[in-house]
Amino acid sequence: MAAFDVQVSWDGAVITGLRTVTPLRGTVGVVSLYDALLGRVHKVPGRPDTGPVTLEREVSDDLTFDLWARGPHLQKEVELRLTDTSGGPIVVYRMHRCWVSDYAVAPELDTGLVVESIALSMDAWERVTPPVPKLAEEMAARLQRRVVRLDTASLVGATTQETERRIDEVIRDAQGSGAVLLIDEADALFARRTEIADAHDRYAPSPLDTVVSKLSTYPGPVLVVPPDPDSDPA
Repeated sequence: MAAFDVQVSWDGAVITGLRTVTPLRGTVGVVSLYDALLGRVHKVPGRPDTGPVTLEREVSDDLTFDLWARGPHLQKEVELRLTDTSGGPIVVYRMHRCWVSDYAVAPELDTGLVVESIALSMDAWERVTPPVPKLAEEMAARLQRRVVRLDTASLVGATTQETERRIDEVIRDAQGSGAVLLIDEADALFARRTEIADAHDRYAPSPLDTVVSKLSTYPGPVLVVPPDPDSDPA
C-alpha cells in the first residue's frame, strides 16, 4: 500500500503542522415523489452538495488559521496535494471558493497540547490531472533524476530489428541514471498501428507492439504523452 505525503495550501503557501485532514465528500440528495395513481413513492437523485473539510494542527505562532477565521467572508482556492513517497504519482485536488464555516481552539488537558481546527466549506471540488510533461518533471525532481524526452517517430525504424536497436540504445543510456522516460509525439505511433498493408501484415508485430514490449523492460518510470484528440489524423 502506497504512503502519501499530504500538503494543503492556499495563497501560494503550504500549511505547516497539520495532524488531521478530514475527507473530501460529495453527496447527492434524494427527492421523493408521490405517485397518486400507483399509490407509491418514487425516489430520484436530487441536488448535489459538498461537505466541509476540517484541518487540525497544534497552536503555534503561525496565524494562518486565525487570520482567515477573522475574515470568514473571504473565499480562497485551496489545494490538497498527495505525493506518493515511493516515487509514484502525485494526486491533486482543488477546492474552489472555500470559506471558513467553523474555527475552534481546544486545549487537551491530559496532554497539555492546544489544538486549533478550521472547517472549510466550499462551492465545489475536483481532482486535477496535470499535463504529462509537468508530471514527469515533478516526478524526476522528487527522485532527483533527469527526464529523457523521446520523439516517438525517432524510435520507429524501417524494420522491427531497427526499432529494437534504437530502443535498446535509449534504455541503456537512461538506465545508467535511472531517468524518467517521457515518450512524446505518440500520435505518429498510434497512427502507424492502424496501417495494415495486406493479410500477412495483419499478424506481423506493429511498431507499437515492439515499442511497448521493449519499454516494458525499463525498470524506471515511463510516461507517455497521449495523442491529441483534436489533431488531424491525416
